[in-house]
Amino acid sequence: MINIQNSAFTRPEMFLPDVMTMDGKWYPLPNVGNEHPLRGMVRPVLFDVTNGGWVSLLKAEGKGTIQRHRHAAAVTAWTIDGSWGYREHDWLAKPGSFVYEPAGHIHTLFIDPEVGHMTALFHVYGPVIHLDPQGNVTSYDDVYLRLDRYMKHCKENGIGEDWVRSLIR
Repeated sequence: MINIQNSAFTRPEMFLPDVMTMDGKWYPLPNVGNEHPLRGMVRPVLFDVTNGGWVSLLKAEGKGTIQRHRHAAAVTAWTIDGSWGYREHDWLAKPGSFVYEPAGHIHTLFIDPEVGHMTALFHVYGPVIHLDPQGNVTSYDDVYLRLDRYMKHCKENGIGEDWVRSLIR
């Protein structure tokens, strides 16, 4: 028989009971040089600085898109409410849909105009590279830029640095 004990080097588990509550922990989706930006809010739930990824909720409504972009690593998404898709594909994600995006795919996220809103949980495993219509890089996003942006938001809204640090693994 092998006896396995808890290690003093593991990170603490994370339990967030209220991630869907619309409170100050949500911040506006940044407009990254997009002509027709998506109006939305982002709620980070995990910043994985060891592996360079993050997990967050995206809640958006109306018309608009997230700028065309390429993922340097895989992304998974689970749709909670509403409907969304990518301009480059013929499917629409609806509540209960799971999406796996392999590294290297280029796409433009939009809200299904017949539904007009969406909420989805995204696990982004690496950087996002924003592109113009010709495929030229206009900007990028990674876990550290997101973490800095979220820290600034939380400090400005009285949430505090300890809260943000509790989401880092």
